[in-house]
Amino acid sequence: MRPVTRYSLVNFGGSNQRAVLARDSRAVTAEVEGVILEAQFELSDGCVLILMTDDSPYDEGLHVYLLEQDDSIEDALEAGAIFGMGSPGILKIAKTGMDWVEFEFFLNGSVYRLEVVRQARLRLRLPMGWRYKKLLSRHRLMVRAVQKGGN
Repeated sequence: MRPVTRYSLVNFGGSNQRAVLARDSRAVTAEVEGVILEAQFELSDGCVLILMTDDSPYDEGLHVYLLEQDDSIEDALEAGAIFGMGSPGILKIAKTGMDWVEFEFFLNGSVYRLEVVRQARLRLRLPMGWRYKKLLSRHRLMVRAVQKGGN
């Protein structure tokens, strides 16, 4: 996984915290939640991982999207509600690997490992405060809490 800067946001949807992604300055059909594009990483298979926030000082959310090579959204999840109530989210990337990224977001002392697996499958278990945007579907994204500085 390597950092890239090819995506940006256009056509903000006002107060509903939605925007359209643009690739190399051209809008694509992917509409996403969030108004700040915090990080983007390209995987070895050509997919791109996008991390976005809502830019809200009191009810922050983190939105994660896995984009296919054709810029369609293959998978998506989000964190918020429980951790975001009354605290800002500050994304701090700790480490990256071939198919994972470790980061901190809410000021709760937790480090999360977000992994992109090759084979999508039904996944229901996520740490508290996380949810898939499409619950009963197959997912390539998975997230778990890890200890600081380790697995």
